[in-house]
Amino acid sequence: MLWPIVLPAEITFWLLVLMVGFLTVRAPVWKWKRGRTFVVSSLFAGLLFVPSCLGIMEIVDRFRFGTFQYASFSDVNDFRVERYLPTTAREITLKKFPMGHQAKYSISESELTQYVDGLWKRFGEHSAISGEEFYQSQTHIPAEYHRPLDGPSQFELKFDGLGWKEPEHLIEMHSPVENDGGGAVYFYDRQTQTAYHRGNYW
Repeated sequence: MLWPIVLPAEITFWLLVLMVGFLTVRAPVWKWKRGRTFVVSSLFAGLLFVPSCLGIMEIVDRFRFGTFQYASFSDVNDFRVERYLPTTAREITLKKFPMGHQAKYSISESELTQYVDGLWKRFGEHSAISGEEFYQSQTHIPAEYHRPLDGPSQFELKFDGLGWKEPEHLIEMHSPVENDGGGAVYFYDRQTQTAYHRGNYW
């Protein structure tokens, strides 16, 4: 949950360390006492840490969060997204934010269902919610844990503000759910062979 601040904190820490080191080394040139310079600059660095970290985080976030376009899975290069993205995904639109992401991409139905099946086969026994619990209203649970949506869907809620028009017919699929709530929900439009998913992580 705290991962978004790790990189800005590391950058801030090392920049302040360099500042303290530089001032301490250069102190005799300015006729300052090195010991006193080290103590004062260290205290000053401590006071600067939080505001500097916030400023650096603002800059870093412009590059790591937002909406991005990728031709294929191999271009994404983000392990948090790759945990929920099929390797056969193409023409990917990705909206990344600190606690998750939203994705839209081209993929065949068989590729997507095989991918979700694979998630359940590998991680299903550790899921906080079983596949059956997702679809209690059904008398038969497909092995891949997917179904056509009946009634109002969660599509608009999951992709609010992105301008992605909800297709008329969708298939809904779920990944296993981690104990902390991490996981993904998938929607598939057979007509356009387009998948949408929202992944959450903590």
